[in-house]
Formats: sequence, structure tokens, C-alpha cells
Amino acid sequence: MRPTDKNRELALLERFTETPKRFGAYRIALGFPNSYEIGMSNLGFQWVYRLLNRVPDLVCERFFFEDGEPAVTFETGAPLSEFGLLAWSLSWEMDVVNILKTLRAARVPERRDARDDRHPVLLVGGDIARMNPAALTPFVDIFALGDGERLVPRIAELVQSGFSREDFLSAAARIPGFFVPAIHGPRAEAAESGKVVIQQPMSRRDITPFFEVPHTTALTPRTELAEKLLIEISRGCTEMCRFCWAAYAMAPIKQYPASSILKIERDARPLTDRVGLIATAVCDHPEIETILAGLSELEFHIALSSIKIDAIEAPILEILARQGERALAIAPEAGNERLRRHINKKVSDAMLREKARLVFAHGFTRLKLYLQVGLPTETDQDVRDIVSTVADLREIAIAEGRAAGRVAQLVPSVNAFIPKPHTPYEDESLASEESLKEKLAFLQHEFEGMGNVAFRGMSVGEAVWEAYLAKMDETGADILEQAASGVPVRRLLKEHRERIAAVVRPESVNPAAAAAPAPWAFISKR
Repeated sequence: MRPTDKNRELALLERFTETPKRFGAYRIALGFPNSYEIGMSNLGFQWVYRLLNRVPDLVCERFFFEDGEPAVTFETGAPLSEFGLLAWSLSWEMDVVNILKTLRAARVPERRDARDDRHPVLLVGGDIARMNPAALTPFVDIFALGDGERLVPRIAELVQSGFSREDFLSAAARIPGFFVPAIHGPRAEAAESGKVVIQQPMSRRDITPFFEVPHTTALTPRTELAEKLLIEISRGCTEMCRFCWAAYAMAPIKQYPASSILKIERDARPLTDRVGLIATAVCDHPEIETILAGLSELEFHIALSSIKIDAIEAPILEILARQGERALAIAPEAGNERLRRHINKKVSDAMLREKARLVFAHGFTRLKLYLQVGLPTETDQDVRDIVSTVADLREIAIAEGRAAGRVAQLVPSVNAFIPKPHTPYEDESLASEESLKEKLAFLQHEFEGMGNVAFRGMSVGEAVWEAYLAKMDETGADILEQAASGVPVRRLLKEHRERIAAVVRPESVNPAAAAAPAPWAFISKR
């Protein structure tokens, strides 16, 4: 067995903050259902890889998915079919089909009822497993619902048990946080109290000054976040926007000590000078100024994925601007205060303008705005207000830029609102394709006439497909199999239009079905 030429070249570029084991009596293959570049940009995947390799006598190898590439591990080129357990970290609905494509490439039967002791046990964890595992229940043996800190030790015990396939699944079904459809039933009817309790990582009492903060295991230039040391500074969010799964699923928020964060950064400083802070709301951290100042003293270039609007303050902007940062992203979500209040986004129109002025006054020349169309209660005026708001912010950018001799750009990035499980809006419908197309076309037309504004709009077909994957159940298995066989999504959306509409717009298609318990109703936090 040898890794592919491509993987050998990628491996030579990796630098480890903790070197993983290469030998052990037990093996597990951990996969990310997308390319190496995307998978290695995912902190959750990297952290679980580290935790598994810390287990005595257990070695964990990685695998990824790309069309046309062999289904083998990254480290040694071992065929996936040779492993006793294949585990995936699944973070995005759109990657669901790639799991089936991987199985086809590995010549492992896709349907779980077609596998036996000759085949690997399949386990899926990550955000999508705990959001709605129903789409994959005809294919996956075990779902790990919760966070790696709690679940990895139990997965390791199962791997090292030497159990037969049947005993492995039976043992997993008895462990809190594991959902085993063959034993529990497709809706966990046979589970204790008819529910599966998510295993949260820890209580706030467990987060001491010596707490080990999740951070990058392998640095590489070949990722979307090239050479960045990613470090999680908090988990959860105080904002509780009604459309946001992460805020509700990960509550209560846990914020890690600045001392722990800066220790990791000091230790890793010889390896890189680039750092990315990971959190749903980075600047909500009570010690964020201490963290940023400490990183600046270590001469790190700091990247923030986005910043909460109400958390924008001069000291934070000064630190970022001093290191040469000129771009920032914020999420107004809606074009006016009324709709923001409805979705529980606590940002007034006046605050948005005030914070934008502060951003441009500190020398930033590119401001990305995350916005949505199709939100509950949205009117045509709300959509027109997106244009008005961007126009107002553009005037602020021009005025501040003119005073300093700079040209600033606004980038309104507009997505369709997609209802997600476990949120207050889980029962809402996706807006019709016609409505979404009209609204996005209107915005594109309006923004094309604005100088220094670069509009980015979501594909409506992509929105429908994501909404379907987010809320579908096991009855859609044949649609996933068609997608895995190479049938284009646009054709699937056309051929299965009514079935997909019944999931993404249940009230308008089948009110009786809409009143039935959701496929994910058995997932509980307590």
C-alpha cells in the first residue's frame, strides 16, 4: 500500500502542532466528505483526528472525497474497504451525497442492510448528524450525536473491543449519544424514553485556566485557510437569531480562557504567523481585547471570519488595522430594523450605520454584508430596504474614504433563508423558486447600477437542494442514490419536484404531513 502521488505531495507540505501516531494495533479511518483543501480547513475534523490519535494503541488515518480519486486513506493509501470502522465528520448538508459516492468508489454496499461482517461499520458525526440524521439512516450504521470531547473515547473503546459487527452495533446502541437505526428504529422508537440525548462537551465548571482549547493539528498551505492556525475561542452564541441552528444546538455558550488560547498560540508561533479565531460570535468573548492584543504582541496576522455588529469597537478595529487588515464581514441579515427584530437580530438601523462608519474610519476598504431574502414575514418593501441600506452604507464608505484618499467596496452577499431543524423557524417553508428568483434578480439589477458595490447572490436551485437535504427523511434515499450515481441536481429537482416541495414547503403541499412529528424530533439535549 502506498499513498497516491497527489497525497504524498500534500503530506510533504504538512507541519504538525502534534504529530499523530503512525502505528497501532487498531485502526480507524476518519473521513471528510469533500476535498483535502476543504476538509483540512475544518477545525472539527482536525480536532477529532488529533483526539483519536491520542488513544493508546489506536492509529487514525484520514480520507477525503474527490470525483475520480481512489477511495484510499491519505497517509498510507490503504483501501477504505479494509477498515473495520469508517467514520465521517459531516458539517454541511451539501456533502451528504459525497458519502454515498465514497462508498461506491470503495465498493462498499451503500445500504446498511446489504452489509455484513465482511464490510466496515459506518459512523457519521458532526453538525449534520446531530441536526437531522434521517436522510442517511438507510445507509449509516451509527450516528454520533454531540461533540468529540465526549464521544471520541467511546468510539475508541468500541474499535478496541474486538466485537463482531452485530455486537459492535448493540454496544454502541447502549452508549448515550449514539443513534443506531437498526436497533433504535428510524425515529429512535426503541431507544430509552424514545430519544437520543446529545452529548455536550462540558459544563462551564470544566473550563479552567488550563483547559485545552481545540486548535489546528496540521498546518498546510493547501487549504482554503492557508497556513492559518485555527483556534476555537468559544462554542455557542448569545445572539439566538431564530434562523440559526448553531445558536440553539450549542447553547449555553462556553467561552474559553484567554490564558489557554494564548498558550496555544505561543507554542505554535514557530510554525506560523497566521491565526484564525473560530467562534459563532468571535467578538462576544469577554476577553477578546486581551486575546487580540496578545496575538498582536506575538506578531500574528489575525483573521476573523466575521464580527458581530454590536461588538465592533475602536480597540478591536485598531488592532486589526495595525496589522494591515482591510476587509471585514458583518451580518445585518435584513434590510431594516423591523425584520431584524422579527428574526431576533438585535441591530438597529442607527447602530448599523454607526458601526459601518467606525469600520471605514479605521481604514477598512472592503465590507462584506451577509443578507437573506425569503425570511418569515418578509414583504416587497423589506427587499427594497436591502437596496436602501446598502446605498446608505455606500455613502458612508465614500465619505470616509474620500477624507482619507481611499476607495472602499461593499459586497452584499445575499442567500435564501433556509429553514433548519432545532430552530424556532424549523416549521417555516422555503419561499417559492419564482419568488426567490424575482427578489435576487431585482437586487442584482439595483446593485449593478451602484459603483463600488459587488453583488453576490445564491443559486436558487442550490437553495432548494440544501433545504431538502436539511429536512428530508429516509424516504428520500432513492433521490440521494440517484445524485450519487451522477444525476445532476437540476434534473433531480425537476423529476422529483412534488416530493421535494412536500419537504421544503410542507404547509402548501401536504398540511397533514406537516403536522406529523419531525424526523429529528427524537434528538434531545437532556
